[in-house]
Amino acid sequence: MTTPTIAGVVPAALKGQLSADGSGVNERLIVLGASYVFDPFQFDWSDMSVNTMMGSIDPASLEETSVFTYPFLTIDLLALQDAREIKYSTFSGPAVGIVEVHHSWPDESIIADFGALVNATADAVLSCLNDAKYQDWPDNLLWNGRAEMRPGRLKQGGLGWLKTTQFICPFRLTV
Repeated sequence: MTTPTIAGVVPAALKGQLSADGSGVNERLIVLGASYVFDPFQFDWSDMSVNTMMGSIDPASLEETSVFTYPFLTIDLLALQDAREIKYSTFSGPAVGIVEVHHSWPDESIIADFGALVNATADAVLSCLNDAKYQDWPDNLLWNGRAEMRPGRLKQGGLGWLKTTQFICPFRLTV
């Protein structure tokens, strides 16, 4: 596998941070289980995963063609802008990553709190990204800690009900 140089740096770094053994999202979800009420789950970070994917895709597009499970997480690059901040660099400027988590519940599962699972996942993702003790970003990628969570509306889809939460992750990249 080749090492990403520009467009692949941010998605690879986000996956590395979120999937880290001992400090990643899965470990944080276990700890948060005591605060929120939901059935335990983990994201599978392997190359053959059925609930994580590199690239942005609407799960509805996968439902008839692929095997996957909810919650479903995707990581992708949202934007790059070569602002020429560092003279003679190949690329220097803002690079924005996006993490999307799709939660789904069966139709018969009308529950009083659709937010618990989503909020626990948001807590796990945001704390993983911003934990000063476990920062492991590449040297040429500056994380400023300004992740933005954009919770979507609960709608019909997926197993019956579907809610997509986006995490917009701005960086500064120099190559």
